[in-house]
Amino acid sequence: MDVLWTVLREILTPQGGWSAEFVVRVALSVLLLFALVIFIARFFGARTFASFTSFDFLINVTAGSLVASSIMGQNLVGGALALLCLAVLQWLISLTSARSKRFHDVVDNPPTVLIEHGEYQHGAMRRVRISMQSLEQQLRNQGVTEVGKVQFAILESGGTISVISGSPDQKVETLPRRSG
Repeated sequence: MDVLWTVLREILTPQGGWSAEFVVRVALSVLLLFALVIFIARFFGARTFASFTSFDFLINVTAGSLVASSIMGQNLVGGALALLCLAVLQWLISLTSARSKRFHDVVDNPPTVLIEHGEYQHGAMRRVRISMQSLEQQLRNQGVTEVGKVQFAILESGGTISVISGSPDQKVETLPRRSG
């Protein structure tokens, strides 16, 4: 039991020990970096908080790691500069992605058709590694009771599944250009 207590105490104690300077530095770092994150989010737009594509997820995880390292480390200015560079990188990649379909397909997962005219597209499901059970759960969440009435189910870039129901003769104009 003594070993457990010792390890717990070591885990909960900062490297230099608890001091007023340490607490103030962490609190001030949090306030300053949080203000910077708010500025970046407002300046670079709502895409920062929109539904995440895999690229957006990676950018946000990296940003979170930079903020945490800066708060706990000594170099707040270096962390803030790295965070600004990351935001500019995301902005440039998003801008290029919006202008070039080829580039967009490199940085974002393209939409994939999982159900077409009531038929499961098993090859596409294998490629995107989604099980029949997961797909059926998503269909139930959207109120689908009969797969045969689904014109299309599409796995979107952000990981959500869009379901288009209707009659087979109804024209669907919003299908992805590149389907699985």
